[in-house]
Amino acid sequence: MKDFIKHKVQQEMHNKLIENLMDEDYPSSFDMEHFKSLRKYSERVRYCDQHLKKISSGSARIVYIIDNEKVLKLAKNEKGVAQCEVEIQWGNDSYFGGILAKTLDSHPDGLWVEMELARKVKKGDFKTLAGFNFDDLNTYLRNVEQENKGRRLMFSIDPEVKETMEQNEFVTELVDLMNSMDAPAGDMTRLNSYGLVKRNGHDTIVLIDFGLTNDVYSDYYDRTKNRY
Repeated sequence: MKDFIKHKVQQEMHNKLIENLMDEDYPSSFDMEHFKSLRKYSERVRYCDQHLKKISSGSARIVYIIDNEKVLKLAKNEKGVAQCEVEIQWGNDSYFGGILAKTLDSHPDGLWVEMELARKVKKGDFKTLAGFNFDDLNTYLRNVEQENKGRRLMFSIDPEVKETMEQNEFVTELVDLMNSMDAPAGDMTRLNSYGLVKRNGHDTIVLIDFGLTNDVYSDYYDRTKNRY
C-alpha cells in the first residue's frame, strides 16, 4: 500500500512538473512546427544554429539550450538516435522521475529529444543533497555491475559505506534503473552525467545523460566487434 501511494504521489508530481515546463517558450525566432517539418539532419542543425545557443556537442548528439527550463538534444547519427530513443522511453517513467531529467517532447523516430535543463553539479553536492560521497557511488556501482555479471568485485569498499549505499533511496533507485535499462555503470559514474534541477523549490540531483545501454554500446561503440 505504501509503495502504491508513493507511486501515485510521484506520478502527480511528474505530471505537474511536465505541465509547468511545457509552459516555457522557445525564442520568438524559433518556429517549432517548421523545425519539426525539416527532413534532413543538415537542415535541422542549420536551423538550430541560427536560432538557439549550442552548449555541447559529442560524437552522437548536439545539445542546444532553449530557455532556462529546457534543452534540445539533436541526434547526429544512428548512435545518437539510439540514445535519444532510450531517453524518450525512460525519461517519462514516473517510477524513476525522482532521479531522471524529464523528457518533454521528441521526434517519433528519435531524431531529437526535448529535455529538462539541469545546472552543473559538483561532487560536494552529492554529500549535501543526497547523503553520500560521489567517489563512493562510483565504487559501489562498479561493484554492482560486476556482481550482476557474476564476476568478482573490482574494488574494495568499506562495509559501512556499502551499507550507506544500500540504504540510500537515490542509490537504490539508480541501481534499479541500471538493472531495468540493462545499462553499464560507466555513464552513471561520470560527474557530467548528472545535473541540478529544482523540484518543489529545492535543488535535486538528477541523471541527465542516460541514453547508453549495453545494447547501444554493443551496436555502436564496441570497437572489438568486426564491422562489415
